[in-house]
Amino acid sequence: MTSQEAKTIEGLKADLARLREILSITEDNLRASQNEVLRLSTIDPLTSVLSRRHFMDIADQEISRARRYKRPLAVLAIELDNIKAINEVHGTELGDAVLIAVGAAVLRSLRATDFVGRTAGSEFTVMLPETEHEGCMSLAERLVIDLARAAAAEVGNTEPLPTVSIGATHFVREDVIFDTVVQRVDQAMERAHAAGGNRTLYLGANQIEAEF
Repeated sequence: MTSQEAKTIEGLKADLARLREILSITEDNLRASQNEVLRLSTIDPLTSVLSRRHFMDIADQEISRARRYKRPLAVLAIELDNIKAINEVHGTELGDAVLIAVGAAVLRSLRATDFVGRTAGSEFTVMLPETEHEGCMSLAERLVIDLARAAAAEVGNTEPLPTVSIGATHFVREDVIFDTVVQRVDQAMERAHAAGGNRTLYLGANQIEAEF
């Protein structure tokens, strides 16, 4: 082998090493991009709770499980009553900070088996597997206080102070799809809001409501 041929081979080896390095970096970037796409598809980018789409997928699975094993499944709908007024007075950046604080406060209050998603602009939905009426309402009552306090801290306890309305219900076997449960819990939340906010209202499948 001539010295020129040896130099050529060494050059090819160096080129191959650089290509392998580039390929490795590309693969790492691709994996990072795939992980980011997965994260964005499952997590709400503002509040870090589940995205609406991912929450609804989980909800369908939990309803199937509750129906199959005849287990209790409670649902809460949480709304920041006056987020529009907060945005107008304090600005949307502070309004976003309020939503972030509320999402974090909900997450801190839940068990590992519970789920929360941001299902609308200022609305969160919580699913509580294996939770009877007493446990459902106990959590809802605590959340009304804790979430309003966390939100108020973000605006420096200046007017307008954030208020929270929570609707509550339970899945029953007559609820063929989760949308039926959503309609009922949203109605409960709207009634709590109409009654002045900062309260929880339970609405059962038989449409008998109990206010707390």
